[in-house]
Amino acid sequence: MIVKTKPLKIQLKQTQNPLEDFVLINNNNQTAVSKEILFVRYIGVPNTIEHYIDNIKRIDEHFTSSPNTSYLRLGGLEAISNKNDINRLANIWDNWQTVIDNPSADKNLIYQTPLCLVLDNEILEWTKKITFIKIVAMYKKTNPNSNATLLKNFVVKFLNWIEAYLPKLFKKSPSLSPKVIFIGDIKHHELLFLYFLSRLGCDVCYMNPKEDIVNLCPEIESFSTRYTCSALYSADVTIPEFIPATNIEPIPLAPIPNTISQSVLVNTTKQRQKLVNASELSYEQLAGLSNSVVMIKVYDEENKIMCSGSGVIIHSSGYILTNLHVVGGGHYYSVIYENDTQEYLTDHFIKYHQLYDLAIIKVDKDCSPLTLKTDDNLVRGQKIVAIGSPLGLFNSFSDGIVSGFRDLDSIPMIQFTAPISNGSSGGALLDMFGRLVGLITGGFDRGQNLNLAVPSDKIYEFAQNFIEHTN
Repeated sequence: MIVKTKPLKIQLKQTQNPLEDFVLINNNNQTAVSKEILFVRYIGVPNTIEHYIDNIKRIDEHFTSSPNTSYLRLGGLEAISNKNDINRLANIWDNWQTVIDNPSADKNLIYQTPLCLVLDNEILEWTKKITFIKIVAMYKKTNPNSNATLLKNFVVKFLNWIEAYLPKLFKKSPSLSPKVIFIGDIKHHELLFLYFLSRLGCDVCYMNPKEDIVNLCPEIESFSTRYTCSALYSADVTIPEFIPATNIEPIPLAPIPNTISQSVLVNTTKQRQKLVNASELSYEQLAGLSNSVVMIKVYDEENKIMCSGSGVIIHSSGYILTNLHVVGGGHYYSVIYENDTQEYLTDHFIKYHQLYDLAIIKVDKDCSPLTLKTDDNLVRGQKIVAIGSPLGLFNSFSDGIVSGFRDLDSIPMIQFTAPISNGSSGGALLDMFGRLVGLITGGFDRGQNLNLAVPSDKIYEFAQNFIEHTN
């Protein structure tokens, strides 16, 4: 076998406007063997820290609404602690150490030795392996006193990062530039990984308002552009971290038992809600609709709780709408209803939609469904309420407004301000008439009250044959 594949040839783009250039999309053809990338060390803050944070939030919003660009904002790289993963990655290193230490190793041996996940693009897959060899050489050069154990620890950590981040960055078309921002103090090993990503064609921006990293590796210094702002900011900076639920990789699904046909239930889609003369409900009346919102506990095959979340009753025969990331991979489920001391066990996983992050389970219990809003559109500033079980606090009630509408991975989402936390996923977002306008699914971290819900039209599209319409 003769390996004819060439590694990706990278050219560093010089810039005087790094943040503006960072948001530009590089539309290289995916079969190209060369690419211009941005690798910037953005040190200090322009003007004020508020302006600095606003720039980052605008970049977040820009890329989370861009369907064709993979984007990561990092503040530190994922640690590894699972012994099975450590042993598995150590075995990968054992195979590669044989390749690297073999002075006569040819391209065929490198090509045939697996390195974690395989990238779809042959040029990038080959570049990944060649660059990994270079990273090991750079580590040895900058750590001349390192022994075999320290080298192995570094490589296992590095392989873990490859497995953690490459699927997120290269799951979309490789013809577009994946984007990575790292904010704050960075370790030398982490900077090596950013260099690794840049060699795979990612645009990388390392931002530190305090200072640049000291004792910078010469290869990285020559391959990145330092941009120094007008001032340094020595205090700690807290930046809201956006966590779109559609970026969550669903847990692999367990075998789905008792799947039913979409024609089982009567389709009553022509029924419309008549609210012309209706009045808005009081908060007390809206809180009473908690009877139609449940808590879901997800169990594994060893009868251990994997996670918990919320669900919304959509049909009186026991059909419950929730998020796929709540119930995906569960062996069975425990459902808790308000004002009912019994827990109802079920393994009826009916259907799911991975992109919308929606799923339906069924419980053998008659219950009152919520009414789905199907007539007119929400507007920004409209009042809403949220009902869910954040942090296991059963059916907590909060209010807020619709603050915007976002497209995340081409999926429209409602942005709202009612406070939610872990466990709220799968809960109900209601308008002031008590209609289900969205299914709570994720949002901003650190209590910023900027949260997301799947809108009712996508719920209807997914679950129309399971929704009970009421007059």
